[in-house]
Amino acid sequence: MARIMKGLFGRRARSKSRDPWWDNVRYTSGTLVVVGHTIEPLRHMEGPLWLWLVTWALRLPVFVMVCGYFSSAGPLNLREARRIIESIALPYVFFTVLQTLQVRWLEGEWKIYLGLPKWTLWFLLSLIVWRVALPYVVALRFPFTLTVLASLAIGYFNEFGSEFSASRTVALFPFFVLGWKIRQGFLAGVFGRGWTRWLSVGLLLGSGVVAWLVREDVRIGWTTLAAPYVSQIETFGFAWAWVFRAALLTWGVVLGLCLINLVPRRRIPVVTYLGAGGMYIYLLHPLVLRPLRETGIFEQVGSREEQVLAVLAAVALAAVLASPPVRAVMKPLVQPSVPWLFSREVRDSSVRKPVASAGSADPAGTGTTTATAERSDGVTAPAVGEQQPAGSGSR
Repeated sequence: MARIMKGLFGRRARSKSRDPWWDNVRYTSGTLVVVGHTIEPLRHMEGPLWLWLVTWALRLPVFVMVCGYFSSAGPLNLREARRIIESIALPYVFFTVLQTLQVRWLEGEWKIYLGLPKWTLWFLLSLIVWRVALPYVVALRFPFTLTVLASLAIGYFNEFGSEFSASRTVALFPFFVLGWKIRQGFLAGVFGRGWTRWLSVGLLLGSGVVAWLVREDVRIGWTTLAAPYVSQIETFGFAWAWVFRAALLTWGVVLGLCLINLVPRRRIPVVTYLGAGGMYIYLLHPLVLRPLRETGIFEQVGSREEQVLAVLAAVALAAVLASPPVRAVMKPLVQPSVPWLFSREVRDSSVRKPVASAGSADPAGTGTTTATAERSDGVTAPAVGEQQPAGSGSR
């Protein structure tokens, strides 16, 4: 069995110049996303509600940070445009079609979700905007601070809602910028130190206590960041409607960094390889969970043992979705390669492997890899999918 597992996972994982730390982070956050969506129908019970709240900052904020870490702040040239189209835009179209067909099968009616993304697909729309906007935002003096201010302010504009993921795109952009900054060396001297690990453990345990104390008071809808400050204004007043979002952003940043700090940096058998398939986990799990919800199976969950079993099933599902067989079958949808779609100029730009900027990696976090490229200043920078240790960025 050990030889089989080594053949499936170990050889492929070592064949690429990857940083196992961030693959481990990606798998952890992706698995927690599946857990969170699995226990959503169970939030009327104290245990699942507490688990959903306490893991919120470890799911979406960390997943966004990971995508920011793997994104380039270089100019949007033809090669980068092709990568964004192939790794983000096309999967968005493909999975929108799949979800439309699935809803038709389950509910008996046609619903098109291109402008109002269904369930998890909003993330891909936001990811396109984040990737395109990143070079311009980081050219400013205080990019993270500015994106935080924009996140807090956007809630006052009713025009920014769920349509085309407008609200979430602005509200979650600080996590994306923070992930990019980590790749440039931000907090490089803090991660991995003994005292920061103990502090991270303490903060995570403390967040568990806080989540238990406020579990009945938190409005779940506010945590989605998908709508303007309508109910917040009713609760806090117009002048203070931003307070909850500010607390949520702080919670996401602090606990997200704690999780990243605690995830092992070494290669972990199976886990590290599965981490390279984080986008497979994210895109495929709704197609599994939606039919299960329709069967009413979650309504049968009641005892504490059944709740634990649901969580374990979610963890197992994440591992299956990132496994080699599933990735081999679903790769044309998650990581499509369609050179015929592009002009000769775009295809030639990819063949020539032009200059790659520091931080250039995989905009969708799917794990694609190409060769390194040398910049005009003589510094060798990683190209698509190749990772660069934190602190070694040139920017």
